[in-house]
This record gives sequence, C-alpha cells and structure tokens, in this order.
Amino acid sequence: MDLTQDTLLSKNFIRNYEDNNIYVGEEVYDFDILISNNKIQKWEFGKIEHLAPKNLDCVFDLEPEIIIFGTGKKIIIPAEKIITEIHHRKIGIEYMITNSACKTFNILLNEGRNVSAILYV
Repeated sequence: MDLTQDTLLSKNFIRNYEDNNIYVGEEVYDFDILISNNKIQKWEFGKIEHLAPKNLDCVFDLEPEIIIFGTGKKIIIPAEKIITEIHHRKIGIEYMITNSACKTFNILLNEGRNVSAILYV
C-alpha cells in the first residue's frame, strides 16, 4: 500500500511501509532506521524500552524541531527520561505505530520542517 503520492523532491520521502520494510527512494530497509530530511542510517540502539538519553545524541546532532518514534505494530511510550530530555532541549516528540510515523514524517517533510524519525520495523 503506497502511503502518499510522491510529489516531494526530497530523497528521503518514504514511499511505503509494508511487511516490516521501509521503502525510501529506490532503497528498501528491513531494519530499524533513523531518518531525517537528508540522512538515513541504521538505528542500532535496540528496543525503545531500553533507550537512554545518550542514545539520542546522533538525533540531537541533526537539530530537529520534532522527533517521531515509530514504535512498530503497537504504541510503546518512551521512558520518562527520554521524554524529559527531548522536552528539555525544546524539541517536539511524537510516538505512534510505525505505519503512522512514516505518514507523519512525510507530511512534516513536505511542509519543510526539520524532522527526524526513529522507525522500528
């Protein structure tokens, strides 16, 4: 199922999320990723329940306005220490299932917002 019409010129527009695969441009990712306006990398910090604020340094380096957590097939609320650290830096935070996170990322990207998403497949 295609998420949205691909009218955006950004190379990091998410074309689809299906069967635990994230489709960005011509690439297919079957592992957790960190994606932003101009960067994609493998997310290697394990389950969201075990994240520590220091694991987010690579996200903070991207200086996002908002961080989206795509938590897989069910919503998992990040630990309070994660939420507190993000708010302390005056960055917005959203968490939702990965399918919805992909759509939200595309909308914010299309609006020209500086957005980063951690997407768990």
